[in-house]
Amino acid sequence: MALDISKEENPKTKTKLNFKVWIKILKYTFKRWPLLIILLLTILITSFYDVSFIPLMNAAAINTLTELNGNFVPLNELLFQITIFGINFPLINFYGYIIILFVAILLRSIAIFFTFFITNYLEMDIMVSLRRDSFRVVQQLSFSYFDKTPSGWLIARMQNDTATIGDVLSWGIIRILWITAELIFTLITMFTVNWLLSIIILSMAPIIFVVVAYFNKIILERHRIARNAYSNFVRWLAECISGVQTIKTLAIEDRVYNEEEEITEEVRQKRLKAFIPNAFFTPIFSILSAITTAIIILVGAYIYQDVISIATLVLFIGFVGSIYNPLSQFSELFADFVATQANIEKIISLIETKPTITDTNEVIEKYGTIFNNKTENFEPIIGDIIYDHVSFSYNENIEVLHDLSLHIKQGTSLAIVGETGSGKSTTVNLLCRFYEPTKGRILIDGIDYKNRSQGWLRSNIGYVQQTPFVFQTSFKNNVKYGKLDASDEEVINACKVVGIHDFIMSFKDGYDTVLNDSGNQLSLGQKQLISFARAIIRNPSIMILDEATSSIDTETEKQIQDAMNKILKGRTSLIIAHRLSTIVECDRILVMRDGRVVEDGNHISLMKKKGYYYELYMNQFKQLNLEQQLNTYNEQIKKKGL
Repeated sequence: MALDISKEENPKTKTKLNFKVWIKILKYTFKRWPLLIILLLTILITSFYDVSFIPLMNAAAINTLTELNGNFVPLNELLFQITIFGINFPLINFYGYIIILFVAILLRSIAIFFTFFITNYLEMDIMVSLRRDSFRVVQQLSFSYFDKTPSGWLIARMQNDTATIGDVLSWGIIRILWITAELIFTLITMFTVNWLLSIIILSMAPIIFVVVAYFNKIILERHRIARNAYSNFVRWLAECISGVQTIKTLAIEDRVYNEEEEITEEVRQKRLKAFIPNAFFTPIFSILSAITTAIIILVGAYIYQDVISIATLVLFIGFVGSIYNPLSQFSELFADFVATQANIEKIISLIETKPTITDTNEVIEKYGTIFNNKTENFEPIIGDIIYDHVSFSYNENIEVLHDLSLHIKQGTSLAIVGETGSGKSTTVNLLCRFYEPTKGRILIDGIDYKNRSQGWLRSNIGYVQQTPFVFQTSFKNNVKYGKLDASDEEVINACKVVGIHDFIMSFKDGYDTVLNDSGNQLSLGQKQLISFARAIIRNPSIMILDEATSSIDTETEKQIQDAMNKILKGRTSLIIAHRLSTIVECDRILVMRDGRVVEDGNHISLMKKKGYYYELYMNQFKQLNLEQQLNTYNEQIKKKGL
């Protein structure tokens, strides 16, 4: 089980910010500008308190206490000179000092509450908006997109990427504002207190910045390598779990276990290698900060001891961390933003994806969109279908349907048979407008179906797929997905028509029974009957059955066949058949080969012709045992009245 890492992120690339993609994604933050303004105000209050107000208040207290020279003074006689940004405020006593501190702490607590509350709300709101926008796009995309895009990729985009981006666009932006505000307040405070010590601190900043940038580049590359290795392990693990039966059948547990040891060891080694720069970074950063602090103490305590007070010295020792920590955080933020850029590029590419099949503005004006159908303007479908010299290619090089001309009269049951790849499913998918002809046109009731909306077309088609799908909800809701405004009586009648009513009523809660885990408690045939009921409840003018009985047993097939006979009566129907015995009663049988119609007629005429259809039918007939052959033959004779 080799691992394909070709689609993983290259650790040597994407180390710069792509401003175009960031401008596109930042609109999710900036369009919530009222929240950003509130956050900016709360951050300014908090930053001012942390890096300016409290240090200066402490400096005032130190100055007052050092001037006492150990003498005892009553608390109410202590006077504090508070200086903020070079402005000397009136002297206050001890109780005034305490009241100011209490009020400031209260204001900061309120600001912190709103900062965290709004940021959490912002993160959630951005994430939900991204998921809503991307899911809306997914609903609009054409089938051709899903042919090329794995469902796992889409789930990863809408689940993991949106959560990561929501975090960066909320907490990342807030951290930038917070760090910037702290740096600005720190610089203003420093230079208004002592410009010389301020220059000493800033003189070491370029060295800190270079060291931080260097280490973050290494850390970023190595973490990408480790993340790729971990992603490969998760993919390998998912493959092993889903293929556990095959592994046991082939008796290759020992080989798979050895692979697991190799892969987990690779993950361990690469993650360990990624952590080493982190381990060196913190001590180096601490050493540089300590050197700067030592220089501050040396200058203040020995060179300018008569000029610089103890309070100023303590104040600037604290400023070392107030300057260098934000520089380190900025570098970490940059690494986070670069790491998230890949997620943003993927989600933007999804949101900006355009469907290959769209309605014209004139059609939208009359019939609405798939999200807002103007059903009052929907004309009824009679069911007369014409394929007018239709050709189709999934890509430019391979044409899978060649110049198909076909007239299906209203109320006709048309079966389409042929080997895999003959163009059967493509023919009906074109009718549903899941794809559009690359040449020619399709007319319904004499009108090119592009002149009406996709919603109009699909609301008049009942489609039963080869692999039935049931939703994780009740029987009733599963059927109602065919017609959302259907009454309970309509649901029951549809289930009675297809013959599943009695089975549903065998459950304690009847139609309100919830089908868990995609209906695993149901057999394949029972799921298929539900999908039949879902199709019939909308009373469609056109029915499409795409090999609806190919994966079920013969007993269930007979039940479904009886349901089909009731459902298809009087409707235009297209039936893709794998078991040819199920379509002998169809009005017309279309035999396809390599994208072309090679035979056309009913069962009897095609059998008499002894051509391609005859070969297909007889090959299937020979595969049955003697008893099945006799039963099949007698049933056909009986149905034909021969």
